[in-house]
Amino acid sequence: MSMPDVLIVDDDRLLRAMLKDALADVPCAVREADSGDAALAAIDQKVPAVLLLDLVMPGKSGLDLLKTLQGRKLAMRVVVVSSLDTESLVQQALKDGAHGFLSKPFHPLDVQNVVRAALEAAESQA
Repeated sequence: MSMPDVLIVDDDRLLRAMLKDALADVPCAVREADSGDAALAAIDQKVPAVLLLDLVMPGKSGLDLLKTLQGRKLAMRVVVVSSLDTESLVQQALKDGAHGFLSKPFHPLDVQNVVRAALEAAESQA
């Protein structure tokens, strides 16, 4: 069985590296995208089990991407990773198809826990 795929989508290279490092102990293959459009291209190539998604990016924002993906009915768990953790934004992201929310700054263990839970949920759906 191949390892599940996790796609990190954030325009901040350092943040992508921190998320990737946090996932070193989680059995998964990690891919990265630096924009909403790059994420769409990566998803078209291979649908990840889990999508770690920043909301604020130039061009297509995380919320725009969520809305685009919502119509596709993909078997993928989306976890929003954002410093904008206002209740209304969290609710909007969840309404638009996100399965979880992780506030920045985050602790590596929080990243591992939320991704492990999302992977388990994705597996039980498959």
